[in-house]
Amino acid sequence: MRNFLLLLAGLILTINGFSQSDTEFWFAGPENESNNGLRDRPLYIRVATFNLPATVTLSQPARPQFTPITVDINANSTYTFDLQYPTDFTDVIETKPQNQVLNYGLKLTSTNPITAYYEQSSSSNPDIFTLKGRNALGTRFIVPFQTTYYNSQRTDLGGTKFSWFVVVATEDNTHVTIKPTVAIEGHAANVPFTVTLNKGQTYACRSIGQSPAEHAAGTLITSDKPIAVTTNDDSVCQCQSCTNIGPDLIGDQIISYNVFGKEHIIVKGYFTVSGSSQSADRIYVFADSANTALYINGTYVSTINNPGEFYTYNFGDENAIYLSASKPVEVFHMSGYNQQPAGAVIPPIECTGSNEIVFTRSSVANSQFGLILFTRSGNQGSFSVNPPTFTISSSNFQTVPGTAGEWVYARMGNMSGVNSNTAYRISNSSGLFHLGVLYGNSSNNARYGFFSNFASLNLGPDRAICYGDSTYLDAGAGRESYLWSTGETTSSIWVKDAGTYWVDVTEDLCILSDAIIISHYPSTPVNLGQDVEICEGQTATFDAGAGYVNYLWVPGNVHDQYYTTGTAGTYSVTVEDENGCHYTDTIQLTVHPLPPPKPIKHN
Repeated sequence: MRNFLLLLAGLILTINGFSQSDTEFWFAGPENESNNGLRDRPLYIRVATFNLPATVTLSQPARPQFTPITVDINANSTYTFDLQYPTDFTDVIETKPQNQVLNYGLKLTSTNPITAYYEQSSSSNPDIFTLKGRNALGTRFIVPFQTTYYNSQRTDLGGTKFSWFVVVATEDNTHVTIKPTVAIEGHAANVPFTVTLNKGQTYACRSIGQSPAEHAAGTLITSDKPIAVTTNDDSVCQCQSCTNIGPDLIGDQIISYNVFGKEHIIVKGYFTVSGSSQSADRIYVFADSANTALYINGTYVSTINNPGEFYTYNFGDENAIYLSASKPVEVFHMSGYNQQPAGAVIPPIECTGSNEIVFTRSSVANSQFGLILFTRSGNQGSFSVNPPTFTISSSNFQTVPGTAGEWVYARMGNMSGVNSNTAYRISNSSGLFHLGVLYGNSSNNARYGFFSNFASLNLGPDRAICYGDSTYLDAGAGRESYLWSTGETTSSIWVKDAGTYWVDVTEDLCILSDAIIISHYPSTPVNLGQDVEICEGQTATFDAGAGYVNYLWVPGNVHDQYYTTGTAGTYSVTVEDENGCHYTDTIQLTVHPLPPPKPIKHN
């Protein structure tokens, strides 16, 4: 549900914010053209823990052939799920072909909060997709794309590349409606179409060409149950077909409408126009409301007149800007290293951020590594790094233009001391901050992603549960105070009754509120009828009824609608309906012995 916030001017609080971490993540793997495996693999999911150990499970809920992988990870540690070794899962993770319902969605669960990202780690076409947990789930999305550069058509790199977006469902019988802003493969521009997905199923849409105008920027996606969406711009290049400029991947897991914001800070990276030192960094601002006015550093620049339209800003000599809007917007930043592009969704700054972040640098040969940070003025001298192989000091920060000195940023490029495959824990003892990582090398790759918390307070989308089940509502640990509609004052609660639940939270100059509606799926109980009596030598057939997706009879471990037996005893069946709800019923079978034979006397 949509959250609300109120600034508490002048109030100083002791805060303990939370990072872009969660205990459940959904992800739809995008397609990248392979070129014999050189440009779309290996694939990794990299996980990092905080100060608690975690048991983490990776699964494909719609694909039972995939055996879930479960690992125990120590506190303050990292683990990499290698999706290519010992078995290469690339062809059942990347959602291809387009316009087909596939069973390729990934689900990551953990017993304690973790951070995670999906990495397409080929040496010449990589990017990272930070997994955003509940902030990635929603029922309304605007698809962001860059609209400046072509997808490569170089034949020596495997042929024509495309831009894609991919949807994954988190519940069965999810209806997803897509209204593309331009024609995509199989669908006309501005004509909505609907697909139905079950839990863990994915659906991909692909551009019809490589030009910037053929990117489906601003496409609206809505659904009746929570989904997650990934964008993927394969092999983006400043030159469409020339061989002296290397193309690179741009993508991210995007955020739902309820996490859009009105204020953003964007710090320029190191993406340059080929052959010059001129910045090629651009931002793309997407609105979901008509008449959204935009301001940069306090000066009006444009109005987005219709939902789905967008505004583009080109960086010049400035290293940071402050973007404000009259209505919530989504901001996508194309940056990179030298001629190599990468991309990331930028978090809003209103009452968002983290006071602790864990990230892991992957091993990339000859790469330059950089951090992007922004925080309120006064926090810049309170950073600590563990392990302390590098430092973040107040001298790294400058004032963000247009914020009257209230915000500062750091642009730390080509850093030393940031080791690969190490769980780095960055914390701030004074306030919240946002952190992005940007690294690559000058000739063939770049990666970009934000690891800080995107939402001020987000209980997640409205949800339905089965009768008798409970669901977990989490307002984020370590905040100043909590008050739930139930009267509880803890950071999280369990609820099982249908209704509207809200929470008020105090944190870092803000009072935050969010609400969520919990409903029950329709009840579909199983009924085996009255107990049955038969005579010895006969059999009885029990019928659990049609329409369920799974059946389990005990004893016997029979998975069928019907169960036939001639043995006396108590029999039970547990069924699962299309919503994942389980129901059980029992029946007693009595077997009467036959009467003893009565001899017949013949005279």
